[in-house]
Amino acid sequence: MPVYAEFIQDCQDQDRHDLSLLYPEDISGLLQKAQQGKLQLVAGRFNGRLIAALTLTPIHSGDYEMARLTVRAITRRRGAARQLLIQTLKALPPEISSISANLASAPELSDLFAEIGFHSQGAIWRWHRPA
Repeated sequence: MPVYAEFIQDCQDQDRHDLSLLYPEDISGLLQKAQQGKLQLVAGRFNGRLIAALTLTPIHSGDYEMARLTVRAITRRRGAARQLLIQTLKALPPEISSISANLASAPELSDLFAEIGFHSQGAIWRWHRPA
């Protein structure tokens, strides 16, 4: 199940529908913030459909916060979140130098974040772009 990361700012009807399945109460606000450059909306595509997504919000000078990681229920437990995270890190724009993620409400993701290069600082996990 290869998942490809895409940075979304504007989308067609099918992608908007897929995103509304991932974020049923927040898709218009997320797309608006992405269009305004207030956050990066990253979606995972498989077989032409968006099945997973996350947001990256700028904090300060190249530091971003990752949040809202979600995978469609029908595709969970198949490695979609792992592939989305790996592909996102590979496709990051050069201005993103570090990412933090608060896993306090999702401690089950700790092993995955450790596997892909994040380091724990309590509930906060941090990743730094390799030099």
